[in-house]
Amino acid sequence: MRKKLAVTSVLMSVALLLGTTSVFAATTSTGNSQATITFTTDKAPVIVDPDDPTKPYDPIKDGAITPTNQTGPLTLDYAPNFNFGSHEALATNSAVYQALNKKPFLQVTDRRALRSKWDMKVKLGKFINSETSNESLSGAKLSISSGIVKSAIGLTDGSAPTTQNVQLTAGAASGTTILSSAAGTFSTWVVYWPGDLVGQAPNTYISLDVPINTQVKGTHTATLEWTISDVVN
Repeated sequence: MRKKLAVTSVLMSVALLLGTTSVFAATTSTGNSQATITFTTDKAPVIVDPDDPTKPYDPIKDGAITPTNQTGPLTLDYAPNFNFGSHEALATNSAVYQALNKKPFLQVTDRRALRSKWDMKVKLGKFINSETSNESLSGAKLSISSGIVKSAIGLTDGSAPTTQNVQLTAGAASGTTILSSAAGTFSTWVVYWPGDLVGQAPNTYISLDVPINTQVKGTHTATLEWTISDVVN
């Protein structure tokens, strides 16, 4: 009879010990740590190929102008020259001349932390005649048709900025919006006005209307001023 009581006492002791262990296993302790990464906008965005914006492009190698090399969260990266060639001065009527550029494009980059509307405006300055150093081509109008908008990261939804047809009068006091974004989208954006890359046809996207009485001898040059502005919604 004593042997049975001894065994029972041992089993009860084991049960109590296991039960106590089970209670301590349910206790928890927590703490916090951090994961950190920093992005900067200290370097100018890469100029991309308007034919394939996922690839870099060297416009200088193609004889185009130097990129702006601007840095910051909202930048104008590249703006095109327009070349309308050499022509015999007309003494009988005005004429519209098409650009000869094969690969003109505009590039901007939005890397802002806070998204808001932005606008790109362009203004055509007064023409200056190399022969006289005087103002020339009064009343000339530069027309740029709506281009092809592309994203360097492949965005294709409705968040892409929109472009429109513009007509710029030489010497106008204010600029005209050529590209705008309703809310801002993180990407490098290109507006492309492709010309005839394999032939000799002029670029139908870009034209210059020159009045008859201004077509005098000389090389006439005007500055295009491109301005991108962050607009708080």
